[in-house]
Amino acid sequence: MIRAELRFFAEGGLSSCDAAGHGLSGSPGADIVCAAVTVLVRTTAALLSARDGIAVTVKTSGRGSLGFRVEKTEEAQRPFLEYAGDFLREGLFSLQAEFPGAVQVRTETERKDQ
Repeated sequence: MIRAELRFFAEGGLSSCDAAGHGLSGSPGADIVCAAVTVLVRTTAALLSARDGIAVTVKTSGRGSLGFRVEKTEEAQRPFLEYAGDFLREGLFSLQAEFPGAVQVRTETERKDQ
């Protein structure tokens, strides 16, 4: 199973994403669910990384693990982070609905005092 965790800033906007596991709908390297999750996470990380005013760290510990964290953002970029979060959340929850045994998504919002 692929477990994806999305975190959001208390003020709104995507803070980080971590996804790990195997989709169990094909062999490693040929699994459509893994490919779909990878495309969603990579595309979101690439868009955030390319945006002026947003600093992102991408992390992977090997095959089957991918994530990123927004390290710094300018206030003017908050709407873009909100859109990126909506995009990624919708895509991952859509996969979870279609492949419930292969994807599990969890979301968390940071508390204001963190």
